[in-house]
Amino acid sequence: MIAEISAIVAGVNAATSAIKRVAETTNDISSISSFLSTLGGAEVELARAQNEGKLSEGDAVKAALAKKQIQDTMKEIRDLFTMSGNSDLYKEAMSAMAEARKAKQAELTRRAAAKKKFWKDVREIGSVIAVLVLLIPMTLALLIGYLVK
Repeated sequence: MIAEISAIVAGVNAATSAIKRVAETTNDISSISSFLSTLGGAEVELARAQNEGKLSEGDAVKAALAKKQIQDTMKEIRDLFTMSGNSDLYKEAMSAMAEARKAKQAELTRRAAAKKKFWKDVREIGSVIAVLVLLIPMTLALLIGYLVK
C-alpha cells in the first residue's frame, strides 16, 4: 500500500507542476486536459485506498495531503478556465470526469464482485471434492464389507 500511495502522490505532484507550467506559458487551456484525467484518476485511487481502511498512519497522512493538493489544483484549473472565458468548457470537463470516475468505480466494484464470486466458487468446489473424497472410500468400504459377509 505504501508504494501505491507514493505512486499516486507522485502522479498528483507531476500533474500539479505541469498544470502550473502550462498556465504560466500558454493561454491554451486544452493542453490541461490530460492532467485533469491524471488528477481525476488519482482522486479515485486515493478514495479507494482510504475506503479499504488498510492505510498505515503515514500513508493516511500522505493520502490526506494528496487529496488536499488535488482539491487546490482543481480550484486553480477552474480559475484558469473561468479567467479565459471557458467556464462552460470547465463544466463539461468536470461532467466528463465525473462520468469517468463513476465508470472506474463501477469497474472496481465489478472486479471486487468477480473476485468474491471466484473465491466463493472455489470454496464450494473444494467442499464438494472433500465430501466426495470422504464418501467414496467410506461407501466402498461398506459395500466391500457387505459383499464379503
